[in-house]
Amino acid sequence: MSRIELSMKHGMFNCRPGLEGLWRRLVLAALAPGLAALFCVAASPALVGATQPTERELHISRCTAALSVKADELTGQVKAGQAELRPALLATLEAGAAFIGDAYLHGARDEAQSQALLDAALQAQKTLPAADLAARQALCAQEAARLLSETNPFGRAIVSALAQRRLTRLLGE
Repeated sequence: MSRIELSMKHGMFNCRPGLEGLWRRLVLAALAPGLAALFCVAASPALVGATQPTERELHISRCTAALSVKADELTGQVKAGQAELRPALLATLEAGAAFIGDAYLHGARDEAQSQALLDAALQAQKTLPAADLAARQALCAQEAARLLSETNPFGRAIVSALAQRRLTRLLGE
C-alpha cells in the first residue's frame, strides 16, 4: 500500500512527510474566518428567537396596554347604560389599533412576542398610581392621533374598521 493510500485510509491528507502540520495550519487559516462568522450568526439572538425588544416595541406595548385599560373601563360604563361614552370608547379603540398598525408597519410580525410584551406592560402598569396611568393614557391618545393623521385614508379606514369590530365584540352586539 502506498503512502497516499495509507494516508487516505486513516483520514490524513498529507502526501509528504513533514507537511502534515503545514497542511493543518493552511486549512485552519482558510476556514477559521468562515467558521467564526458561522458561529456568530448561529449564536445571533435574532436567529435563535431570543431577541430583546426595542425601545419602540416597549413603548408601543405600554401605550397599547394603557389604552386597553381605558377601553375596558369605558366598556364597563357603556354597558352600565352610559351610552354617551360610546364615541370615547370607539376613539380609544382606534388609538390602540393605530399603535398596533404602526407596529405592524415597522416589522412586528411575531404575535407571540407582541402578546408577551403587552401582558408584561399590563402587569407593570398595575403598580402605577392612577394619575400616572391617566397621564400615560392621555399622551398615548395624542400620539395615536398623530399617527392616524399621518396615515393615508386607506390605513385610517382599516384602523376604523378594526376598532368598530372590536367595539361590537366588547359590547356583545
